[in-house]
Amino acid sequence: MQAELARVPEADVSLRMPEVGSKGEWAVGLAMLVQLSLNGLALGLLYALPAFGIALIYNATGLFNYSQGDLLTLGGYLMLTVFGVWHLPYPIAVLVVLGATLALGYAMGSIYFFPMLIQKFGPSVILIGTVALSVAIVNAVLLLWGPMAKSYENVFGNKAFQFGDMYIMPHVFWIFGIVAVLVILLQYLFTKTITGLAMRAVAQNYVAAQLMGIKVNQIIPLTIALSTVLAAISGILITPIQPLTPQLGGLLATKAFASVLIGGMGSMSGALVGGAIVGISETLIATLVTPTYKDVFTFLVVVSFLLFRPGGIFRRIEVEKV
Repeated sequence: MQAELARVPEADVSLRMPEVGSKGEWAVGLAMLVQLSLNGLALGLLYALPAFGIALIYNATGLFNYSQGDLLTLGGYLMLTVFGVWHLPYPIAVLVVLGATLALGYAMGSIYFFPMLIQKFGPSVILIGTVALSVAIVNAVLLLWGPMAKSYENVFGNKAFQFGDMYIMPHVFWIFGIVAVLVILLQYLFTKTITGLAMRAVAQNYVAAQLMGIKVNQIIPLTIALSTVLAAISGILITPIQPLTPQLGGLLATKAFASVLIGGMGSMSGALVGGAIVGISETLIATLVTPTYKDVFTFLVVVSFLLFRPGGIFRRIEVEKV
């Protein structure tokens, strides 16, 4: 994935950092560092989208959805069928996939998450159920689409834009723009709409929210549905960059959870910053050092945060009133 995001034409400058002594070489090296950082940031934003969903579910229910990464993969495969096989126009295909994943997420919330919460099942029991859902999604993907890697046309274009010594792929700018719009829409949802305010109330205390008349049986499924849509958007955006495989979601979910742990449990802004840190660090390590240890470095960063700042960058201070 990093190779695709950081791809430059064969005749272009080397990816290695230049040696000291030439102003031109240092300029090329600085341009390459900026290029890799932008590519890594775009990759990190794709990690941040499922991390948003993880934060949403954790805020609303105090639970984790282990299948979040596989829902991302499912979104990519649905897009592969609707756009790559059925050849619907891209905007319509996106709407179809988002509508399908929205319905799936709402059904998951209504049939599984809300009843389990009301019956006061333990978090570990509910987590095991999401593990089972993850296995079911992976096997459904294997049954419907097979084990071979698949991809479809990159609608954003395959010709890099040149800015001096930098070469940036078009999808990098599209990822920046789409995620920025999503963040603005989410901010508007949670601060300006009744549904968003209800979601925030449920996140504070779903029992108290229910006593105040909020329809928790609708809000929790809506929250799960929104998290599923965010995962599907990440799957749609990542598919032209990374070929789809049934196991892709597991790896990306790991990066999303790392983003949440680094940014702060339950924090939307923390998920965004954590995703950026994971994406940039692993891209720089993979390109400038070795791709073999990029994941090791990422988890060293996670372990460092767990040891020295266990609440993450934007950790919340819980105040209990008696």
